[in-house]
Amino acid sequence: MKTFLVFLFLLLPAGGAKAESLPGQTDQVIRFGVSTRTFPVANRNDALAALKVWVDTVIREQNLRESAKITLYDSVEALRAAYERGDIDAATLTTEEIMLLGIQPDYIYLTSQGDGINVRYVLLVHRDGGIKDLADLASRKVVFFNNQYMVLALPWLETLFTEVAGQRVDLRKMNFEELDNPSKAILQVFFHQAQGALVTMEAFELACELNPQLRNELMVFHESPPLVPKMFVFRPDWKGTTRDQLEEAMLNLHATPGGQQVLTVFQSSRLSKQPASVLDPTRKFLEDY
Repeated sequence: MKTFLVFLFLLLPAGGAKAESLPGQTDQVIRFGVSTRTFPVANRNDALAALKVWVDTVIREQNLRESAKITLYDSVEALRAAYERGDIDAATLTTEEIMLLGIQPDYIYLTSQGDGINVRYVLLVHRDGGIKDLADLASRKVVFFNNQYMVLALPWLETLFTEVAGQRVDLRKMNFEELDNPSKAILQVFFHQAQGALVTMEAFELACELNPQLRNELMVFHESPPLVPKMFVFRPDWKGTTRDQLEEAMLNLHATPGGQQVLTVFQSSRLSKQPASVLDPTRKFLEDY
């Protein structure tokens, strides 16, 4: 699994909103906000356990005098109110939320691995499944794995129906089934239990590595452009030594045992600093959508 905002979770202790203060620490708190749309619900307990170990290490090794507080936000309205009150120093957000909030960061922070910093969605069908064009799927069963990296998958599929099939499709009225694992979605198409599967290209490539026969039986019917569904951002006007130390810890996550443990949980290889311009294609896609 990829994550673009892993560092925010690195500051979240497993049981609460604030890391324990070490001797000599001040009462200053670094305030982080996280959109619930970016939170990895499926492996929350494992992620928080790994992240708590890592944050304790970072606070100690970086000699940080601040503690960290994290707040989950369920809506753009709640995020906007928190920003207006000055309650957030940094946040994990989807690209759509960045646009709706009007945030203009200089840099964003993304995790990367095999496919780089972007996510590509694929619509899979069986080669012998009788699906000739996209319109054939409108009344057939389509399965998908819905996690924090798939937040743009359904908008892409809606756009695909409009552009390729020439019809507006209400996905809520289609025979859609959400599964708890991308492999299950892929295998349902393989065994003719469903006619289509919507997953990430990364998930499909991994499944084919484990079972090469999948590539012979299944085909990528349509593939999305590279998109950035979510990211970590600092509040643009937050400057200073603490911010610099946190950024350094983020970018060196892959170089420490604790950081490697965190990245393993999120199936990522490292975190990178990118200019905000890398969001331009995704912004354009959302504007068109």
